[in-house]
Amino acid sequence: MKRAVVDVLNRVPVVVIVVCEAIIIYSATAIAKLAFTQLDPLYAVWYRVGFMAVLLLLWRRPWSAAKRAHLFHRDARSWGWVVLLGVSLVLMNTMFYVAISNMDMGIAVAIEFVGPLSVAVITGHSWRERVGIAIAAVGVVLLAGISLANPDGNGNFLIGLIAILIGGSMWGVYIVTGRHIASGGNSLDNLCIAIAIGWALQSLFLGVPAVRHLVHPKASATWALEPAGPLKLFGLLFVVSLLASFFPYVIEQVTMRRVTPAAFSVMQSINPAVAIAVGLFLGEIPGVAEMIGVGLVILAVIVTFSGDNTPAPGD
Repeated sequence: MKRAVVDVLNRVPVVVIVVCEAIIIYSATAIAKLAFTQLDPLYAVWYRVGFMAVLLLLWRRPWSAAKRAHLFHRDARSWGWVVLLGVSLVLMNTMFYVAISNMDMGIAVAIEFVGPLSVAVITGHSWRERVGIAIAAVGVVLLAGISLANPDGNGNFLIGLIAILIGGSMWGVYIVTGRHIASGGNSLDNLCIAIAIGWALQSLFLGVPAVRHLVHPKASATWALEPAGPLKLFGLLFVVSLLASFFPYVIEQVTMRRVTPAAFSVMQSINPAVAIAVGLFLGEIPGVAEMIGVGLVILAVIVTFSGDNTPAPGD
């Protein structure tokens, strides 16, 4: 079965996979956003990260005798990189959920691209990186200015903006740390350990209240207050994590080997458009100026990464 799935992923055009993956991710994210009426975003993201950590641990089994010596016997510097990877991934997911609870999903996804664009500027040596970040900056300022000047009453846009800028910066940190760790091999096993550490740290702050608010939903909840409501909410959060976190990352491990990181990044510029399309079903209708802002961010991604021919990394 595993071989058949890999064969399919190796045959289907990568751009088709990226588009389908984006539709699945943001559809699951839209479901998560609807679940915010039953459970606060901070608690929902604890379950998303937790389910992903458990699924990866069960799949990769880093505690097995064949892996223990290589994965756990490392120096302090190496452990520092793993912890940083886990913390950045957890913060990236947490801030994204805070953001989409306070702003439209398509706008949040567009602004979040500031993270990888900033990494390209810092590590790049051509005019593309500088022009790309300048275009993105105009787009982000346009989006922020319009939304702050015309609040729609659905959440606090300023809180969402701060959250997504933090989340975008953590995306950049995740890219840098992920590349560093992947260069040493065993990227999935190391990611598994990193997420487990990140979730453990996140649990120190959110674990107890997240469980308590699932068992005893908040007063403003509706169907979660019904007798079987908590169990249904638990299952819904598992599905969201499976579709928005676990499956996408596993798929990307196959697809990224077929193209350069730059080409993959350009393909992912479709994400804001897909997020806006999914958001339309939630009644999130962006204005013309907001669409221009999102378009500028998409253009920035294409300009920044279209000239990079660095070979795609393997696992």
